[in-house]
Amino acid sequence: MQVRARLKNFRMSAKKARLVADLVRGENFIDARAQLQHLKGKMAEPLLGLIDSCAANGLHNFGLEKTNLYIDKIEVGEGTVMKRWRPRAHGRAYPIFKRACHIEVILDEIEAGKGRVKVKKQKAKTLTYKELQKITSQADKMLSKQQEKKQKEKKQEQGKQQASKGKGSGAERAISKIFRRKSI
Repeated sequence: MQVRARLKNFRMSAKKARLVADLVRGENFIDARAQLQHLKGKMAEPLLGLIDSCAANGLHNFGLEKTNLYIDKIEVGEGTVMKRWRPRAHGRAYPIFKRACHIEVILDEIEAGKGRVKVKKQKAKTLTYKELQKITSQADKMLSKQQEKKQKEKKQEQGKQQASKGKGSGAERAISKIFRRKSI
């Protein structure tokens, strides 16, 4: 059973991304994960997340065990290119290409059917109009309570600030006035 996950428009050139993708292509899931965790470079972390996402898809949708998966394919393709310009001598402009790439990971089972768990798919519950109104009214009440609480906290903070401004001896106020003046 093949499982796939995609990462689109990742801001790195496809050429650089392929260097990391080639390291883990064909490896089993656990070895590839260990290798990417200890690899330096900008591409290691997103690819690790993509492989984890793909394995989670397999577990959630088909009940596949992570230890029974290997990386069947990793395809790194060109993405969109942002074109920018850099000023150079004599009023010239040189192009800068900010490249992106699309990555697709396909995981497959090492032994077909080994360690599969039956996944129970839940049906979506449909709401009636009255139930929907009840839920929205409860949400509105909760929001209004939170807003009232925030307003009370703001008033308390403002009261504390005003109280602290009024305090202080005459010497302290005189010193603060001296240091507020602009130097001549």
